[in-house]
Amino acid sequence: MRSQAIWHPAALAVYIRLEFHLNSAAAKGLLRCAASGPYEVYLNGERVGRGLGPAVAEVPMWEQFALDAALREGENTLLVFAIGCGAADWFCAEGKIERSDGTAQMLYSGAPWQVRPADAWGADSYVALLAPAEWAKGRFAGWREAAVVDGAEPRDWSPLPAEESRVWARAVVAFGEVASEGVLEWVASPDDMQTAKCVRRESLLRGGKTHSLVRAADQARAAYLVLDFGRLLCGFPHLRLRGRAGAVIDLGFARSAGAVESRLRYVCRDGLQEWSAPQLTRCRYVVVRIGSCPEDMEIDSVALVERRVVVEPQGHFTTAGADWERLWRTGEQTLAASRQEGYALGEERLNWERLYVWAMNDLYAVGRVDTACAVLAGSEAPLNREQACFYALFVELVQRHSGDRWAAERLADLVNSLQTAEAEGALATATVALRAGAWQAVAALCRRTGDRQQAVQCERAHHRARQALQAAWHEEQGLFAEAAEACDCSRWTNALVLYFALADPKQQVRVARLLADGSVAEDDLWQAFFVAGALWQAGADAAALAYVQKKWVRLLAHPGRTWGEKAGALAARPGPESLLAAHVLGVVPKAEGILAIRPQLSGLERAEGVVPTPHGDVEVAWGAYGGGFSARLLVPHDGETHLAVPRCDKRFPQIEINGETVWRNEKAHPNFHVQELISEEERLVMVLRRAGQYKVLVE
Repeated sequence: MRSQAIWHPAALAVYIRLEFHLNSAAAKGLLRCAASGPYEVYLNGERVGRGLGPAVAEVPMWEQFALDAALREGENTLLVFAIGCGAADWFCAEGKIERSDGTAQMLYSGAPWQVRPADAWGADSYVALLAPAEWAKGRFAGWREAAVVDGAEPRDWSPLPAEESRVWARAVVAFGEVASEGVLEWVASPDDMQTAKCVRRESLLRGGKTHSLVRAADQARAAYLVLDFGRLLCGFPHLRLRGRAGAVIDLGFARSAGAVESRLRYVCRDGLQEWSAPQLTRCRYVVVRIGSCPEDMEIDSVALVERRVVVEPQGHFTTAGADWERLWRTGEQTLAASRQEGYALGEERLNWERLYVWAMNDLYAVGRVDTACAVLAGSEAPLNREQACFYALFVELVQRHSGDRWAAERLADLVNSLQTAEAEGALATATVALRAGAWQAVAALCRRTGDRQQAVQCERAHHRARQALQAAWHEEQGLFAEAAEACDCSRWTNALVLYFALADPKQQVRVARLLADGSVAEDDLWQAFFVAGALWQAGADAAALAYVQKKWVRLLAHPGRTWGEKAGALAARPGPESLLAAHVLGVVPKAEGILAIRPQLSGLERAEGVVPTPHGDVEVAWGAYGGGFSARLLVPHDGETHLAVPRCDKRFPQIEINGETVWRNEKAHPNFHVQELISEEERLVMVLRRAGQYKVLVE
């Protein structure tokens, strides 16, 4: 037997109930649920979890909830409060309870389960007067057998667990009274209090025993406040109060001052009540309007229950000057603010270009692949050709860092999507460059999954796209034009060509020079990430670091904790953390388990840091003084490591590792640590095959 999707035949929001009996004490219980919208799960009156539905995933996912603490011997009541989307709504659940006597009891949603309309919930409103008594325990009338409906097939995933904590506003930025009717809007200067009152409004800024006294004696007028939480939050609106039946609390949510983006109404009942909205909202400001309250009402709390997944950062980067420590810390705070089960970037739809950048920074700063994997599990391959290319880059990046073979399931879709784009004929140069990068990523995936024949075909497609780019080269301007035989050129197009290493050496030098010399004001931080990466990829490392200073370091003086807040943006904005780790420290995990360490000096005298990799944390500290180079490294694995050190413009450099010469007079010297030497024009590459600490000196 398996679970069936169920719902009430005519309800937007429903209560769902299952009563079951345990003959003996339970040792363990686990329930997994999925639905078309958000829901809350209660067992014997205790909430055991929330399902967020479309708020965290593009497709329905199984959410798992532990039942252990709330189970009891004898009668048990499982209650679900679920909100639909208005069409084709459904809920399903299945669980397993392991009894102390070794037997198991299974739970499957279906016809035996009961449903009842949740009349208290309407479109963006909740009427506490209509809520059944002791509703969390399901002890009220009006139940009927659930209707079995069509539901989607949920997917399995294993996101990191989320934590919830209540957050109070930091300031009241508007206060007074307004008309009680009409759509709730932002009012910067409400009327002075005449018929309404709000005493001790400062108590709304902290938790505790204090409370605000509110009254709105005139039916046409209401008390009005705007609460500023000081930063963008993602959470559930929360109220705690001692109310008067029929009093109305309107809540408006705004990410920026002056614009209410969504609204919610709560109609009070008599007595003490505590309520959290089941739907996530993202805001910095909460607008509060309290009306229809002719007697004093105590309001203890207007807060947000913030939902975050907490991960300890593993990566680190620093060099001379305090700004770099602050830059890295801002990146950590940016990632922390965006992390739920997936990445919450403040946008309505999945944008794989931005998710790719986000995953890069996450992997280098935090060293965890869990969130990126959850994004993939909860999404579909995009149809848009540019997004399909970035999706391919995202999949390859995550698989390279995770080592899992699940990416093979995505290969057919990736190849088909890219082949469709290629068959469309002439495209913009930026799209051709993206396609070339995507084919290269898919080829690497094919080789890692053992499909060498498909890998060769992808590599051929990569070379075709690379050759097609030459038709867009504009010799006079020294840039790639927007299309073949066109004259207009953009920084975005040329950044992509260099980012994916698609230009020939002479073209690369000219494009890099013009990218470095151009105005940086026109680049937003998303574009800036690719411009900086392009400059480093082209070997213009000093120009790349100077560009990072102009685009990001200058923002450090701006208010805010995250790059988005410092840039004055409503949605998330990226930092350059992964670029610093991958280029200045030079650590890049490659295919086939190879670890590359290739520091680019970037005009610095020293740099050090820690880079999380699939093989373990790599520690790097290097200095470039007096025309030489030295480095201290901790290599965590016994696999193949390619350590590339600069020749420092010396004609005949002498290179030592752990005090022993490995290169002198352009000849290799036998060394226990180095298995192979590869001489390049500007570097010497040492192939190491043992974990350990290494000291390198170039003189």
